[in-house]
Amino acid sequence: MHSSFTLMGRGVVTGLLLLVLTACGFHLRGQLDLPPALASTYIESNGADSNLIKRLRSSLLGNGVVVTANRSEATAILRILRDSYDRRVLSVGGGRKIREYEIHYAVQFELVELGGDPLVAPQTVELFRDYTYDEDDILGKQGEEASIRKDMIREAGDRILRIIQAALSQS
Repeated sequence: MHSSFTLMGRGVVTGLLLLVLTACGFHLRGQLDLPPALASTYIESNGADSNLIKRLRSSLLGNGVVVTANRSEATAILRILRDSYDRRVLSVGGGRKIREYEIHYAVQFELVELGGDPLVAPQTVELFRDYTYDEDDILGKQGEEASIRKDMIREAGDRILRIIQAALSQS
């Protein structure tokens, strides 16, 4: 009797907790409430980093959006107008040895209807990261830079979708 009461009590507490979390608008990380305009989306890459396109496609699919390969089937077209990486020296130490680099990643995008009418005007997402450099560990630092770029692509993709969500929820 006591163990069935405890089990039932846990079920009630769990149910109440889930009710409170969903009532306050809680979503699992990565889950967005994307508007119906994105129901079927075509991604126009214009030579953008393929990893960014993969990230956007994966995120859209994970949020219930159909990502179509056929432009004419789309309700919206996500255009990646340009993306670029830039690396610059941030600091130099003794003997003119590079100590730090800064990586800059920028993505310009827009969202349009199939007919070309804008849903989200052109926007730019810019990210900056810096890392220390050690010429005695070139392979390790190349791996670190690749990891930083991968993280920047993930963040840029997430920001693009949050910008779209915010812009379309206001209209």
